[in-house]
Amino acid sequence: MKKKVAVIGAGVGGLSTAARLARSGFQVEVFEKLAKCGGRNHLLESGGFKFDMGPSFVLMPDFFEEVFSYCNEDIGDYLDFRKLDVNYKIFFPDGKALTIYSDNLKTKEELERIEKGSPASYDRFIKKTEEFYALVRPLLFKCFSWKQLFNPGYWPLLTKLKPFDSYWGIASKFFKTEKLRYAFTFEAMFMGVSPYQAPGFYSIITYADQVQKIYHPMGGMYQIPLALEKMAKKFGAEFYYNTEVSKVYKTEDGIWLESEKGTTLYDYAVVNADYCYAQESILGRRLPDYRYSCSVFLIYLGLKQKIPGLEHHNLFFSGDLNKNLNQIFKDSEFPDDPSFYIHVPTVTDPKLAPEGKEIVYILIPVANLKNCPDTTKNHQERLRKNVFRKIKEITGEDLEPLIEVEHRFYPEDFIKSYNIKNGATFGLAHNLMQSAFFRPANFDNKIKGLFFAGASTQPGGGLPVVIASSRIVADLIRGN
Repeated sequence: MKKKVAVIGAGVGGLSTAARLARSGFQVEVFEKLAKCGGRNHLLESGGFKFDMGPSFVLMPDFFEEVFSYCNEDIGDYLDFRKLDVNYKIFFPDGKALTIYSDNLKTKEELERIEKGSPASYDRFIKKTEEFYALVRPLLFKCFSWKQLFNPGYWPLLTKLKPFDSYWGIASKFFKTEKLRYAFTFEAMFMGVSPYQAPGFYSIITYADQVQKIYHPMGGMYQIPLALEKMAKKFGAEFYYNTEVSKVYKTEDGIWLESEKGTTLYDYAVVNADYCYAQESILGRRLPDYRYSCSVFLIYLGLKQKIPGLEHHNLFFSGDLNKNLNQIFKDSEFPDDPSFYIHVPTVTDPKLAPEGKEIVYILIPVANLKNCPDTTKNHQERLRKNVFRKIKEITGEDLEPLIEVEHRFYPEDFIKSYNIKNGATFGLAHNLMQSAFFRPANFDNKIKGLFFAGASTQPGGGLPVVIASSRIVADLIRGN
């Protein structure tokens, strides 16, 4: 008789775990509180526009390929990844812009305009991040406990990874200008943490986008969870949508789940719901004093016409980025002059919108709700106005009269829709004491047979790394 596995949550981590285990011969049932799969990698369709609501970058494509090869499937039968010619464009407050190309020679020409002699510094910086990547990548498929810090075999590794150097500190060793230091550390904010606080080994993200490049799945980012769901179903996984799990507990018979489907017995359970929510609300436990990532305020626009001057991925830096970061990560305040990111997927994938029209997805990092006494709705018009003003200054386009469809998503919505603790979009913060050995493990210490996959567990957040967490969990269950 097949052993039964319950997967709680149909985010990318849960879907990947379900596919792996179903392919390995387990009877898999997936429970999801929402009406469809994806979790934070969700889709909003409105007025003919298809808005990807969450992740917008595909980095580390080999991690995506790995989950399909694990299941003896060809990723090309499920997803069409296209490499971008322009990785992203950065707009500085003084009006200058920096375009990062897939072609490194073109990128170096851009860097030389900003900082004389920086192409050589860039080469040295990429070499350093490559060294980090070579050390870190094998660890992304392993689960650690803090006790393993006492294993002398890991001590040389800890020395090489320079855990006490920050992401910002690593970049500062190679680039003289703040422009380039910020240009090569901004991705820390896509892990929900300040580049001043993120450990330097997280610069592997820079390695990924500069060396492995950035991709887009044709049809939009939502094609990723759809592909994983399709693969899981192919191997027999069953899905129960609009079905929230309220409790998990252990008896001598096995692991019991209480949900709207009833109370059901399983051999194993995998939690892909938000880790902190699960600990409190599903397992009835008290949380440690964790540090949480920032949140975001999202604006989705469907425009009546194309707008020039923007690439697929765009970053607009605050006039005082140091203040901006401190307000978000230190003071828990809404930023006076925000940095923001703009995703224009119709640059690459025009079929996501009606013919001749454009999608503009605006992401504004803001404080999470843990210690923030205010609400986004009290600041939304000011933040929106600031963003529209900067876009007009750069592109010459006034977005307001072009808007055909507009939707907004607030930090509070991350709690309501996805059960994300404190509306912390990226889960637990990726500071030193919540990384690697110190991040919540993928197995439960109290309930044998209970496992965790997702952004707040090891190895961390971001789609490729969450997929790695599913590999860890699947291997642990298969090894039992």
